[in-house]
Amino acid sequence: MTETGVNLQNIAVILCRPKLSENIGAAARAAANMGLGRLIVVEPYRLEREIMLNAATRVGQPLIENITVCGSLTQAIADFNLVAGTTARLGSNRGPFVTPRRFAQKLINLSQENRTALVFGPERTGLTTSELRLCQAVVRIPTAANESSSLNLAQAVLVLSYELLLARTDEPALAQLKLAPEPELQAMYGHLTRAMLAIKFLPDENTGHWLMSFKRIFNRSGLTPGECNFLRGICRQIEWALQNTDKLGIGEEAKSIE
Repeated sequence: MTETGVNLQNIAVILCRPKLSENIGAAARAAANMGLGRLIVVEPYRLEREIMLNAATRVGQPLIENITVCGSLTQAIADFNLVAGTTARLGSNRGPFVTPRRFAQKLINLSQENRTALVFGPERTGLTTSELRLCQAVVRIPTAANESSSLNLAQAVLVLSYELLLARTDEPALAQLKLAPEPELQAMYGHLTRAMLAIKFLPDENTGHWLMSFKRIFNRSGLTPGECNFLRGICRQIEWALQNTDKLGIGEEAKSIE
């Protein structure tokens, strides 16, 4: 029977600002061992080909040979429908967090139709809060104690990729949901921000923090292109209403109620 569930070849690993070529190679090996099909690096400190190939070993060398280099995380995730950031650091502004197993279960019915990116931050600092806000999910690998929560890059890639490998199944797949591409999603959030600012629902300061409440709601199930268009239609109507208050008939309705 053909395997369904998580489509490993539809999942890419993105390494954001990696410092050591050895780590890039080791991450490629871990991803390839678990069946993931693509490696992207963002603003690497250096790319030493021979070092990367040696660390990747034979199984990971095809990922190194076909590596994609991007100048920004925004550019790297532009072709994806679902982006998951990873972090070891806690913080109310960085979550909500899911475990690798919970995230893998979510992908069972999403990865067939949606290109998925797993984003890993620099070795010493990890992803910033602003980078995590570009993601629809934030994955945190549980450890025995908070003091030992930081894993090296290849370990983190291996653990998350392993859970995705286990999420393959021989059971018939449910109907697949096609999510909106990342640029379309970010454009919708930009439009939503402008509309919410216009009606004074969001504060002018630290707007991104308050917008996370919307993102948490939408990220639970993901948004399709049609749903993004629907939300932007609401935003356009809000903008129209603010510019055409005389056409809304609010004053007449208020008088009739009195």
